[in-house]
Amino acid sequence: MDNRGRGWKVGEMARSRRTKIPAEEKTRLVLAVLANEMTCAEAARRCGVTTVTMTRWKHQFLQAGADRLEEVPSGAAGSAGSPEQRRLRMENEQLKLALAEATVQLRIWQRGAAFADQVPSPTSKP
Repeated sequence: MDNRGRGWKVGEMARSRRTKIPAEEKTRLVLAVLANEMTCAEAARRCGVTTVTMTRWKHQFLQAGADRLEEVPSGAAGSAGSPEQRRLRMENEQLKLALAEATVQLRIWQRGAAFADQVPSPTSKP
């Protein structure tokens, strides 16, 4: 009835801690749990891991899916980027425009200063 105090039934075999469970098997088990085909405990027993491990796989699977959905798609939709990237791009464009306007004003002022001595001032008397 008991295998070294772990409460396994006769015929059940525990996996060695060193046995690596393939990702395909983990995915199949997690999908079965998410589809309510079996509980986390049942899935854990079938592959010889703890319920905590099975629950962790389920959370990792769901988080990876959520993270993937957050990624920027390629193509025209992806060129917009994340909200932070769009905000920085807009700020960059605004700064470029401000710099261009300041450059134009500086050139006008410099050229105006070059001709200032040629323009008679209203207080100067000929």
